[in-house]
Order: sequence, then structure tokens, then C-alpha cells
Amino acid sequence: MFHKISFALAMGLCALPVSANSAEETPTAATPAQQFSAITSLVGKWDVEGNDVLKIHFEATAGGSVIVEKWMAGDRMHSLTIYHMDGDRLLATHYCPQGNQPRLAAGLSLDGGIRLTFQDATDLDSKESYQHDLHLSVKEDGSLIRSETYWGPEGAGDESSLMLTRAAG
Repeated sequence: MFHKISFALAMGLCALPVSANSAEETPTAATPAQQFSAITSLVGKWDVEGNDVLKIHFEATAGGSVIVEKWMAGDRMHSLTIYHMDGDRLLATHYCPQGNQPRLAAGLSLDGGIRLTFQDATDLDSKESYQHDLHLSVKEDGSLIRSETYWGPEGAGDESSLMLTRAAG
């Protein structure tokens, strides 16, 4: 429950008006620091709806300055994504089973979620697919929707989404 409230508070700042005197209450986007705080609230183990083998773990490391998202397929590491601040930017580096490492940066997101988009990549073969877009959104019931789009030689693939719930215990 604490994590749900923390994420809601961190992302709720998106709904604050630009100005108290504003005739039209326009929501503002969360800052990258607020978005990182929201990712920090995801620390723990998550179950993937419809997949009993895949588990996703969010862990804080490096004094809380880095969040590691590990995908575990049983006892085998599948992939991982590292989230961290770089000055006033929120970055994520995805370490993909294809062997490439796309780097994404958070942008403005007025829907209360966190959207990261492709910046550059290391070890990217032009014939390989790579993560281009990533969106994290916590629902009112505390579940997490994690959506991503991969791009390949033919362009953008379809967005895929996973529904995650906190693992018991």
C-alpha cells in the first residue's frame, strides 16, 4: 500500500495547475526527478499477469541513485533496465537479450505515467530490433502497466504491454 501511495503522490504532482490564478487549470508534467522518485516506489517483486514463469524485480542500488529492473524467466536472467538521473534528465539503459543497449530518456507525460524514448544505443546491429519506447503507468489498484515498442529494420513494431501486480510476501 505504501508503494501505491508513494507512486500516486509522486505522479500526482502532474495534476497541479500551472498557476493558482490560471483561469484554465492546465496540468503540468512531472519533473524527471519526480519521475525517478515514482520509479523508486516500484522497488520490489512483481508478477506478470498470464505468465507464471516471468517475474520482474525492481531493486535500488548505489545508495538509491540507481533502480535496476530485472526480468527473470525462472532462475535465468532475461534482461534488465537501469534507471538513473543524469543531471536534470531521467535515463534508462536497457540491456537486451539481442545484445544491444538502447538508451532512453524520459519526456513530458501528462497522463500520470512515465514515458521514455530512444536516444541512442551501443552495440546496435542494423538488422536487429531494439527497444525504442517504454511507458510505465500505475493504476488506482496498485497494478503496473509496462508498455514498450521495439523498432527494427522495417520500422516500429506494435506496442506490447504487460500487466504487473506486486508479488505476495
